[in-house]
Amino acid sequence: MDDQPSGHETSRRLTLGAGIAIGMGVGVALGVSFDNMGLGIGVGLAIGIAISAAPEFIGRRRRGDDPGAGESDAADPGDPDGAGDEPGAPGDDLRP
Repeated sequence: MDDQPSGHETSRRLTLGAGIAIGMGVGVALGVSFDNMGLGIGVGLAIGIAISAAPEFIGRRRRGDDPGAGESDAADPGDPDGAGDEPGAPGDDLRP
């Protein structure tokens, strides 16, 4: 059995580590400016986790892995001109 992590797993671990490191840096800076280190590190960790989670969601949306990405009622497959049911959709002549 191969003990080497896949490229995706390595990327996720790297992103998580970088996000938390950035968050800790921001947290320490905020802690010094707020004169409350606990509050600064708490806010910084929240920022770091958001930074580390963002690429995962952005990548999922771009790849089309989002469960709702393929479900669109803009164009009906039975519609020959590709126009949707919405007024102003492409192919709609806007006549009442």
